Amino acid sequence: MIKAIIFDLDGTLVQTEILKAHSYGRALEQLSNGRVNEDNVVNSFKELVGLSRNEVAKKLIEQYGDNIVRDHIESENESLPELLIERRLNIYHNILSDPAILPKYSCRHNIKLLKTVMEKRFKTGLATMSNCEQVKKVLKIIKLEDHFDCIITRDEVNNAKPDPEIYLKMLEKLKVDKKEAIIIEDSVSGIKAALAAGIIVFAVTNSLTRDKVNNSRIIDSTFIINDRRGLIKKILLFISHTAG
Repeated sequence: MIKAIIFDLDGTLVQTEILKAHSYGRALEQLSNGRVNEDNVVNSFKELVGLSRNEVAKKLIEQYGDNIVRDHIESENESLPELLIERRLNIYHNILSDPAILPKYSCRHNIKLLKTVMEKRFKTGLATMSNCEQVKKVLKIIKLEDHFDCIITRDEVNNAKPDPEIYLKMLEKLKVDKKEAIIIEDSVSGIKAALAAGIIVFAVTNSLTRDKVNNSRIIDSTFIINDRRGLIKKILLFISHTAG
């Protein structure tokens, strides 16, 4: 019997992945004095959705680092990935500072699912690779800060998704068995983390992750939801079937 529904945040409850993609793009465009195109970086980011910021920065520097103008490097001890993260976070925080922006990117069908399972007295968890302060800010803006029995962020785990650590820790905190939970994810790395933890996962795709998830073949197409309008019905039907 299913007792808990665990949600990812970025790309699942709110389309922060799109905003993050553009923040990396603008940062690299600035650091390269225009040699790198923002849209190209956004396209590259599609392959990196769900990874930690350190991993994303490292991958993007491998691809675009040769274009960075050295005048932007203020310290000999600062690596290019660190420089990119610093610049990108400034841009991203400026985006989040406008409270009118983020609600426009909320995933209403996924949020409605969250509210529905809360009303039905399921335990709810949030397992995200974003850092704690960012998570608090995002949840406050989209008014979901009191919707979870447990929240685990990147700051509380040693290993990022696709490692299962965050989901295994969530099971412990919610006090449920892996067979008693469902995970709602959007990215390949998140799906891999859920599978490695032995938990049923539904992939609710978005514009950044749809192609990669569908082409990955890591889960049966039955568990991939490309049209969110059918999300709630599908999840509740699955739960009722598992209840026997």
